[in-house]
Amino acid sequence: MLVDIIGGFLGSGKTTAILHQFTEKSFDPGRTVILVNEFGEVGVDGVLLDTGESSVRELPSGCICCSLKADFVEQVEDIVNTFAPERLVVEPSGVAAMRDILQALSHERIAHLIDTVRTVLILDPDDHDWFVEMSDTFVDSQVGLAQLILLNKADLATPELLASVTADLEKRNPHAVVLPTSHGRFSWEQVEGILPPIPSAAGESARLDGFESFSAELPDAYDLDSLRGFYAGLADGTYGNVARAKGVFRTDSEGGFHRLDLAGRRVHETPWPSTVPGRINVIGRGIDADAIREALITAEVSSPIA
Repeated sequence: MLVDIIGGFLGSGKTTAILHQFTEKSFDPGRTVILVNEFGEVGVDGVLLDTGESSVRELPSGCICCSLKADFVEQVEDIVNTFAPERLVVEPSGVAAMRDILQALSHERIAHLIDTVRTVLILDPDDHDWFVEMSDTFVDSQVGLAQLILLNKADLATPELLASVTADLEKRNPHAVVLPTSHGRFSWEQVEGILPPIPSAAGESARLDGFESFSAELPDAYDLDSLRGFYAGLADGTYGNVARAKGVFRTDSEGGFHRLDLAGRRVHETPWPSTVPGRINVIGRGIDADAIREALITAEVSSPIA
């Protein structure tokens, strides 16, 4: 079995990159399983990645480390026994350490089930300095274990910023392939022949501590304009220092469901073909959960929607 780890910091575009792989038919969806690890009790990415063509498994509640490592090993073992996939795509949370995942994959219960592991780290150049300032050790560890580094959202960055971030990445990991891209687009055929070996994952992991999350299922319908105002508040610090917010909502607008994302201090809105209950996940520091609950209650549509 081939295992692709698609990692990256909060809001870098991991889910979008995986969805692009499906759109481009880069692999057989019928022989692929996606294992999503989210930082929150209620996952959103599993819904976003559920195209109906492949199987999606969720491992919520944090990063793949400590006590969760055993759950991760058990999930991989069960996935192989249930689906016998050719490929397993692992999307860890934005605060998960790549070293923890690689160590878990080398566990004696599952190591013999895996033929090849490839590591991808996705970065938003606009946020690079912010993450370095937050934890240079964590950034160094993540970059150091990546074979392929995608400088995502390159269309939104200046040439000077791309050059500066690329130089920093090459200093931290001179062997990795660094590829500017937009919307998570890349081709395995383009890079797989030039990927370096993965460095040893032995040793203690550097972790990004201090983050908390608010997550919830949202079965009710919401006023879209109120949701836009709520996300503007998430972006400007009204509800705490929010690093990432993602949600799928049933709304009162034409088309029904909408996906709203806050990443890199930018809010994105997309109509979404969802038929499951809505949900939200907000990640950051000093999150005001009570204020978020109140804002969501205020945004609810009082009259039923047909």
